[in-house]
Amino acid sequence: MKTIINYITTIVTACVLIGCSGDDKTVDQVIDQVTSGAVLRTIDIDNNMIYNDLTLQFDEGSNYILTLEEQDAQQGGLLDEIEIYTRFIENTRVDTNNDGVIDKNDDDLSTEIGLIRTINSSDFQPGDRGVPVSIITFTAEELIAFTQVDESKIQGKDDFELRFLLKLTDGRSFSVDDANGNVSGGSYFSSPYTYRTTAGCTITETLAGTYTYTVTELISAPGGRSQCTNSLPTGEVTWSETDGRGEYGTTDISFGQFDNCYVDTFSKIDFDKIKVTWDCTGLVASGAIKTVEKETKKKIDFSYTYKITEISGGDMTIEFGNSSGDRGTVVLTRPGGLTWPVLFKAIVD
Repeated sequence: MKTIINYITTIVTACVLIGCSGDDKTVDQVIDQVTSGAVLRTIDIDNNMIYNDLTLQFDEGSNYILTLEEQDAQQGGLLDEIEIYTRFIENTRVDTNNDGVIDKNDDDLSTEIGLIRTINSSDFQPGDRGVPVSIITFTAEELIAFTQVDESKIQGKDDFELRFLLKLTDGRSFSVDDANGNVSGGSYFSSPYTYRTTAGCTITETLAGTYTYTVTELISAPGGRSQCTNSLPTGEVTWSETDGRGEYGTTDISFGQFDNCYVDTFSKIDFDKIKVTWDCTGLVASGAIKTVEKETKKKIDFSYTYKITEISGGDMTIEFGNSSGDRGTVVLTRPGGLTWPVLFKAIVD
């Protein structure tokens, strides 16, 4: 299979270099020239695996849906069956024996891989391009029952791995080891044969609102570009709803640090694309403050990281830093006497 996949990739690459059309018809012509081999093309992934760290179970209706297209030299005529294997992978391991490190001596919920389902050619229907297409759904209940993992010990960010073995009527079979990078993760073929159903976390309430903050520590980046003043910033920051799940636009990702440490240093400062995301038990800062240095005219982006270190009622202490090396600590207070959701406490308890 590796030879066939490399051959397909070479033809597709050549088309790109000489300016061939990049639509489906071009790839059809490539496939038509191949006399053997097959791939599973990923058309769509719909991950609805949402785990509730309060109830210690997946939300009702949690599932993982794959839409796959099978391609072979006979337009699907070689498709026999597909074996699907799965295992649970614990990505959130903790120090269960309290020795100060996470290692092989700590409990690991991860399971061995096993055959969970076999689908036949009859489970596929002709797609828009005339080759077989199938929509494959796995529910959280099915995955838990098969792997026998203790659902109460799962956390958001854990996942189930799904691995596919494509079998043809002539006795050959193809899986993840048979595809090179251009086929497994390429812009068209996207045929990895293996998928990870990373679990999201239940959003128990909105975090939209205007917060007050007090910076308690501010340290300039090494190298002398930034010069943080002795006056520590205080003020307000507003988080606003977006279309993203648990994602909020923010008026200031730096809690006043940027204006404090870079007085009259930059022009054309853009705060529009920065966001804060409630990511299970933490907050993730994404996007970047985009700037232009006045003296050199150099474009510089400042991205940020957050680490929650303490929660007390409506106060959350966050250690933050940016990509230039500036660091600080801030106490962020929710408005109206609101306390922080219980899920956040899991990261510091």
